[in-house]
Amino acid sequence: MAESILNTVGDGRFRACSAGCRPAPAASRRVIEFLARHQMHTAGLCPKTLQSLRRDAPPMDFIITLSDGVAEESFAGWPGAPFVAHWNVHDEDDDISSEETLRHAFWTLWRRIKIFASLPQGTLNRRALERRAVTLQASYL
Repeated sequence: MAESILNTVGDGRFRACSAGCRPAPAASRRVIEFLARHQMHTAGLCPKTLQSLRRDAPPMDFIITLSDGVAEESFAGWPGAPFVAHWNVHDEDDDISSEETLRHAFWTLWRRIKIFASLPQGTLNRRALERRAVTLQASYL
């Protein structure tokens, strides 16, 4: 979901990749349909493991984790020495098939990503962007 939102609202300024500790074997049809109804990019969305992303992804500037399980992973040595922030959006035990949970996760991510993507990266240094990424977790619970 976050990959789709950032690739949509980032308007080409970002290339988002998403992965998980225990990804599903296939993208959820329900989530894909939900994203499409909200005019988000859905082409090419598929579950990936952190290991495959680490191996195949280009150097990254930021890694933003969305659940406590992934936040505990070590991101040392990732290509690009990315800054890591944690935005807990939902618990691992949440039923993402619930319409309410899906809607809540989408709008929480959309608000945070919209703010993050709108930051003037050409005039801000990396440290300022890092501080803003961290404050988005606290500001928009």
